[in-house]
Amino acid sequence: MWDIGHRSPTGGTAVSVAALWVENTPQLPPGGRALVRLVPLTPSHWQHVETGRHITMHEGRTVAGTAVVLEVCLPADAASTG
Repeated sequence: MWDIGHRSPTGGTAVSVAALWVENTPQLPPGGRALVRLVPLTPSHWQHVETGRHITMHEGRTVAGTAVVLEVCLPADAASTG
């Protein structure tokens, strides 16, 4: 679950879900750093996310990690439709 800037109707944080995998690292220890890739489950929620943006990963209400967006890639079908 990622805080990418959306708000709930009551003004609280609304998180968006993305699958995550860690690149070239078999394990990521607590406090560790690694290159990760995210695949949003609802890509339309992520359209505003741009390179350089800081986003926060949550496990429930607890912050589990932070990330800086290094690259944004559109799905192949979205790129071909213009």
